[in-house]
Amino acid sequence: MKRNKKSGFSLLEVIAAVVILAVVAAATVATVAPMRAKSEDKLQDQEVATLNAMAQTYYLETGKYPSSASTLGTAGYLPYTTTIERNRVSAMRNKYTYTATTGVFAKK
Repeated sequence: MKRNKKSGFSLLEVIAAVVILAVVAAATVATVAPMRAKSEDKLQDQEVATLNAMAQTYYLETGKYPSSASTLGTAGYLPYTTTIERNRVSAMRNKYTYTATTGVFAKK
């Protein structure tokens, strides 16, 4: 009686490959997560700088500071025409504190 050899992977080999892939995936997630948090922090710094620059420009052109980020949007200093842009400006209002007497935005 002759046995036919079947080609393919054994269950042990498949399990070993899945374990290796899981370890690589876990290592990748562990290195990417801090980078994402750092990039979000830099984005917030950039948004604050933009808001402060636009508040100063508004002051130079009108002689008074804007009452809020929405004022900058409606006056044309920030993109404010579409719903997405309006939502973004509203989110900025909620993320940052604003002192109307000095025209300074800051992170909460």
